[in-house]
Amino acid sequence: MRKTLDSIIQAALDEALAALAARAKDLVCEAAQAALEARVKALLEEEGLTPALAAPARAKAKVQATPALDPEPLEAPAPAQATPVKARKRAKAAQATPAPAQDLEAILQAAQVALEKYRGITTPKGKSLTDVLGRRLRNVLKHAQGLGRTDLQALAQRALALINADPRGVAMGSWQALAARLGLPVPVAQGE
Repeated sequence: MRKTLDSIIQAALDEALAALAARAKDLVCEAAQAALEARVKALLEEEGLTPALAAPARAKAKVQATPALDPEPLEAPAPAQATPVKARKRAKAAQATPAPAQDLEAILQAAQVALEKYRGITTPKGKSLTDVLGRRLRNVLKHAQGLGRTDLQALAQRALALINADPRGVAMGSWQALAARLGLPVPVAQGE
């Protein structure tokens, strides 16, 4: 009788472990997929493309890179037709660097879109989790900007990763706690 019970318990434990392993695999796959999607979106935003425009742009580039099959040999372009590469790079670099305030606003808008997945979830005090997390992130980025940091987008991405790992923990903490987790120096409260 005892052997039968032991075998039943062992079989139940094996099934439970298999189910937990499958669930853990699904959770890891979902998290990896979400991180990959966020990275792709961030890269597309850096390039100034939207996901809908990225595929046609790649297809157009591929068509332009593929030479047409002509029976005549290709001729080298005349030197007068060559465009100055340095001038184009400078113009592109000057155009790609927006003002810091505009840059911060753009980063905050993109982060707010990323935080929309928490819409409908509330804190124990009844506040919207999306709004609370948005305020935490905005305060951290303004603090980083005040410190003279120029890598606001990278900080926002790291903060969003921390938020995705523990959204309620970040919402229940302060912006200083989030800043400390990101490695930023946090102002010390003065005792009175």
